[in-house]
Amino acid sequence: MLPQWFKDYLSFHKTERRGIIVLVIFLIGLIAFNTHQRFFWKGDWEEMHLKYGPMIVQFQQKTDSIAQTGETPEPWVPKTRELFTFDPNTLDSAGWLALGFSPKQTAGILKYRNAGVQFRNQEDIKKLFVVDEERYEELQPFIDIKPFAEKEFLKKFDDKPKWEKPKYEQIIVELNTVDSATLVKIKGIGPFFAKVIIEHREKLGGYRTKKQVLEVYGMDSAKYAGIENQLTVDATYCTQINVNTATLKELVHHPYINFNQAKAIVNYREQHGKYKRLEDLKKIHLIDDEQCVKMSTYLKLE
Repeated sequence: MLPQWFKDYLSFHKTERRGIIVLVIFLIGLIAFNTHQRFFWKGDWEEMHLKYGPMIVQFQQKTDSIAQTGETPEPWVPKTRELFTFDPNTLDSAGWLALGFSPKQTAGILKYRNAGVQFRNQEDIKKLFVVDEERYEELQPFIDIKPFAEKEFLKKFDDKPKWEKPKYEQIIVELNTVDSATLVKIKGIGPFFAKVIIEHREKLGGYRTKKQVLEVYGMDSAKYAGIENQLTVDATYCTQINVNTATLKELVHHPYINFNQAKAIVNYREQHGKYKRLEDLKKIHLIDDEQCVKMSTYLKLE
């Protein structure tokens, strides 16, 4: 009678028994397939070997032959070779081939020359990696380099436009009528500052004082000090906004009036009627005395 521990060792759960059955079926199928292939396909394998075997052997022999000859390739030898007088700065590909250089060497020579290299004397041809001392001694009597003018050699550099330092004029401009083309003539004002100065003028409705240029983005006191003497202002060109008829959109567009102030100005007008004095703007808690004076210069009652 078998001991209990041996029985426990050989016992399997239901899932394990199913796995063993599937594994046994798979092994039986694999053995059957191998037996069927060996005995029933034997003729087909022999026929394929007889049909394609010689081709495989022939291909292998050809590959081995190519590999052996590839180890010591024959150097390229031109069909015809002649020596003649030539200028290496102008000789074309056909000429280099006629001198005995291979197509690959010729392509390298032309690429080297197209990079901007010029042969100034006979020994410069030694710089070509395909020309050794022996080849140079052979070619040297036939090298004829035509002289070229130094000016022509440098002409392509002279044709390039040269940067010239801009010339500034000591001119006086009126800020409310000047255009950007005139503003850039002032030293310290480039295209960018000319653009933003005019944009700020249009938003304001015109400059009333020169110092308002300091409100332009990027303008500082040092830059302003350098251009102040060339600026003038004619306030008669300034325009004003009618505070009694202006819409919220018109008011908020002005640089001195923010959205909340513009809304308060319109609301006060709707609640109390038209403004009789510009000083009435001080009654709006969002506008202090300084802001009232600043914006009043661009406002009117009628």
